[in-house]
Amino acid sequence: MKQILFTVIGIILLISCDSSDDAGNILTNDIVGTWQLTASLSDPGDGSGTFRSVSSNKTITFNSDGTFTSNGNVCDISIITSTATNGTYNTIDNTINANCGTINLPISYSIDNLTMDISYICIEACESRYRKIN
Repeated sequence: MKQILFTVIGIILLISCDSSDDAGNILTNDIVGTWQLTASLSDPGDGSGTFRSVSSNKTITFNSDGTFTSNGNVCDISIITSTATNGTYNTIDNTINANCGTINLPISYSIDNLTMDISYICIEACESRYRKIN
């Protein structure tokens, strides 16, 4: 009797599982869309840096196929939109990969609700904060 009960429970669990519950898909859906630059953080070297609002038209659009485009340079903290960039992103290790010149290191990001913080490799802390607009 126990064997039949365990078999029935196992079948129910297998049927109730859905591949769309995959954590990778959930993270991908969180990032897909267009994000606008709203703030930047530059630390002066003493740990006192805080995010400060910026006025910029810089956006990044993340596509569901793992690619992104931006109307500005995503390789640095700049708010200027004169140099468009594109590349790929990875939701497993939360990285953005773009052609950043001679050194192509992945850029890390974190998402909290509708806010994305992108961290750059700097001597002191430097980050860009984006807000999801669609």
